[in-house]
Amino acid sequence: MSTLRLRIELNKGRIGMPLHKLAQVCQETTRFLDMLCEDIGLSAPKSGWLAEEFENASVDFDVRHPDIISEQLAALGRRALRMVLSDDYDDPALGFAIRIETRRQYKRIGGALDPDEVARFGIYKNGEQSPEQWFELHRTEVIDTASGLIDRNAYGEIQGTVNAFFKEHSPPYLRVRELATGVLVNCYFRPEMYQTAVELLEDRDAVVFVEGWIKEDAATGHTREIRVQDFRPAPEFDPNLYRRMLGALPDYTGASSSEDFVRSWRDDG
Repeated sequence: MSTLRLRIELNKGRIGMPLHKLAQVCQETTRFLDMLCEDIGLSAPKSGWLAEEFENASVDFDVRHPDIISEQLAALGRRALRMVLSDDYDDPALGFAIRIETRRQYKRIGGALDPDEVARFGIYKNGEQSPEQWFELHRTEVIDTASGLIDRNAYGEIQGTVNAFFKEHSPPYLRVRELATGVLVNCYFRPEMYQTAVELLEDRDAVVFVEGWIKEDAATGHTREIRVQDFRPAPEFDPNLYRRMLGALPDYTGASSSEDFVRSWRDDG
């Protein structure tokens, strides 16, 4: 069994810290830790996170989840903390589980800091007396992230219609209005994909599929940029082909009728 804890170091090299500033940092940190716990399937502590092991001079203390948890879950928590604190989401599965709101909440911790201040966070290994790795958060990071895009290092796809074509930009890109959200997405493509991009403009109302590595808006979580790996027009819906496919697998539902089969999957029998 194990615990999940980290070290927080504020106002390094100075004496103390204004109480209102300390309160804001602690409040935002607590909210971040609770959200991260939810992302990895660990219950947030009902009685709150424990602050302990205080030191004099700068404000140094440990923050610990009060529950004893499995080593596997604690290791997952440390990996998740390391991802967010380093802003390096090299594990796509875990990176996808960590919500955009959780990442933004971590950046909000720095909102109480002065421009020349740094907050340091240290991650402990199980049973160690001092953190194995330290991470720094600057106020400038908060400002930059709040107004910019977040790279999730995730591969995805959108469907939409072409809004504009910027052929003289380097790299060139299409601006596509996503059908699901109405958001305009900049789709940057390699020069050798130019002719394929031009062919997408032949039908002004055509729906296109765009897939590649995505970046999201820091405020909304919507896709705003794609580094395109492939794009193609959506196939036209053929009602005659659709009708011909009906009943093509007559034994798919076994002895059940189609209605009973669907009802069983919906569990509304």
